[in-house]
Parts: sequence; C-alpha cells; structure tokens
Amino acid sequence: MKIIPTILTSLPDELEKRINFLEGKTDWIHIDVVDNKFAKKKTFPLDWLDQYQDKQFFWDIHLMVDNPFAWVEKCNLIMAQRVIGQIEFMGDQLDFLDRVESEGMEGGLAVDLATPLEKINQEVLWRCSVVLLFSGKKAGKGGQEFENSCLAKTKRLFELRTKLRADFRIGVDGGVNKENLKMIKKAGADFAYVGSGIWGKKNWQKALDQLVDLGK
Repeated sequence: MKIIPTILTSLPDELEKRINFLEGKTDWIHIDVVDNKFAKKKTFPLDWLDQYQDKQFFWDIHLMVDNPFAWVEKCNLIMAQRVIGQIEFMGDQLDFLDRVESEGMEGGLAVDLATPLEKINQEVLWRCSVVLLFSGKKAGKGGQEFENSCLAKTKRLFELRTKLRADFRIGVDGGVNKENLKMIKKAGADFAYVGSGIWGKKNWQKALDQLVDLGK
C-alpha cells in the first residue's frame, strides 16, 4: 500500500516547511483544497504551488469545493497529475472526469463518510483513477479521528471493483496512522493518505518511515 502525505493549510510558511521536508522522501503529495463552502475552512490558493515545480512532485489535488468542475483548469495550470473531486458538491460525475481527462490529468472521485457508495455512478468507475473514501466525520478539516465504519465501506468498494473487473485504486483519507494502517490495508485500500499521522508527530521522519514500513 502506498503512503501519500497530505497537506491541508492556509499558511505559506507551513506549506513551504512541509514540502521541503518531503523532498526526496515521496513522489506524490496530496494537496487538500477547501473553499469555505464545502467546509468552514479556506486553504491556500493553488497558484502558490507554482514556486515548487522544480521539486518534481506529482501533485494529487483533492477538491473539497463547490462545483469541482470549475476548478479543473486551475489544477492544470499548476501541472497537477491527478484531480479528485468530492461528489457531494459535484454535478454530473462523468462530465467532471471528462473535463479532467481533457486537460491531460487523471481523474478521481471522493465521498464523505456519510455518503453511501451507491451515490457513485458505477458507469463512471471505469474512468476513475482513484476513489477516495474519507474516514473522518467530515472532509475539509485536518486532525480528525479515524472512523472504523470506513473499513466496511472500503471492503465493499474492493468487492465492487472485483465484481466489475475495474482497475481504479482505492484511497482512504482521514485519521490514518500507524495504529490503524494495517486494518485499512487488509480492507482493500491501495493508497493511505496521511496528514496528522505525520505532521502531528514530533519526529516527522520517524512517523513517515514507520508508515511506509507498515504499508509494505
């Protein structure tokens, strides 16, 4: 299972410190984007990432915004590799994925803990690079506790993928740490998105190393 560090912040110094730390330690970084409409928080403007293009990361952008479709061009301008949109504030899911792909990026869908898997249009799963399951109470806020109910949801999505013979990846995001990582992996997740499980620790390097080892 791949460990993908996440960054959710509105502070330029915090963004810089975390990106600099991750240089040479990971290829993907998951950037959380919140617009103060999906959730009561507003993160940094995406164009701040322009100054870090020389770092050669793959940007994985998670749009927790009103109308993710309207943000796709902004993601392309900072040369994102993958764009994941929350379906709760999304119009047509296929239109979103088409828009992302038309800009040369991978597309994905995300669902809140309370959103049933049935809300995802199964016909578009063939077009998804990843389906992200949020495992905290509500997407858009960092430092949340992991909700064990997400494990059954992850397993159901894994079984659905097998049934459909689809090839999308399954990601879990929210409260992921070394205590629950093995359960998440066993449930069928391919990606573990980790924020406070790294940034909330005194020793970031030790925390990241432990997670990577547990994910193997």
